[in-house]
Amino acid sequence: MNKKIKFGVIGVGYLGKFHVKHLFDLDCVDLIGVHDIDRIQASEFANQYNIKNFKNIEGLLESIDAVSIVTPTKYHYSVAMMALKHNVHIFIEKPITDSVDEANQLLNQATLKKRVIHVGHIERFNPAFKAYVKRSCSPLFVECHRLTKINKRSMDISVVLDLMIHDIDLMLLLINSNIKKIIADGISVISDNIDLANVKLIFENGAVTNLTASRISNKEMRKLRIFEKRKYTTVDLLAKKVKEYEVIPKKGKELVFKNISLNVKNYDALKEELLHFHDSIVSNNLDKNNAKNAIKALEVAKKINHIIKQKLS
Repeated sequence: MNKKIKFGVIGVGYLGKFHVKHLFDLDCVDLIGVHDIDRIQASEFANQYNIKNFKNIEGLLESIDAVSIVTPTKYHYSVAMMALKHNVHIFIEKPITDSVDEANQLLNQATLKKRVIHVGHIERFNPAFKAYVKRSCSPLFVECHRLTKINKRSMDISVVLDLMIHDIDLMLLLINSNIKKIIADGISVISDNIDLANVKLIFENGAVTNLTASRISNKEMRKLRIFEKRKYTTVDLLAKKVKEYEVIPKKGKELVFKNISLNVKNYDALKEELLHFHDSIVSNNLDKNNAKNAIKALEVAKKINHIIKQKLS
């Protein structure tokens, strides 16, 4: 859908710069301008892309149809609510907000205003994950490892809300069952929040997932190991590769092992996500499942945080 939508970006830090880059390059988008409390950084981006640097949020919101909100999490609610009051469609980077109550308020306001609300759970658009879910899958046990090198980003929230929430969202998508039990442990190492966490989610249908997230690693890793009946699959979200190992029983006790690499079409997941957001606006697709799924993931993440913090106190 090629109808041009007037876009703005609020927050041009590490993630915000990727939003600016992709939105500027999209033919279906008219990138109007940016806003950031760091006016020098915002000015640099505005000059680089020849767009306007708005000194206040209201001025930007009055000039656009849709906005990417890429601020620290604690500002998501106030900025998103302000955008909705200006009748602007909103794309919010994960997690949707700091609290489930605020997230539900945003969902209700978006529904009232008949605006599109999209939350940036980008791994749903990851080409490796999409290649995996195209096939019939019934996970029994899943291991998730999400590690990042030490950096200064997102220290205001726990690693559960910063990194693990991606895998929580994917597990809720893959396993169509309610969570029966959560077992969680974690530690603080370089911040005042949880920097490393290991969590076991036990579902009512018997499926089990083991999630590890750390922001104090010496390497990057985003990998799923999925075990099903007679099948084991590795989904490398970083390398965008999917390898499947299947056991094929033969007569008697003989087993035949079939190993294949799925064909993964490589593309930029954020670009696809922003296009999806754009197309939802143009087609007036006001389906709120994206936001509802983000709220479910937030609920689980908050429960995990609470369990770990109780153990650490």
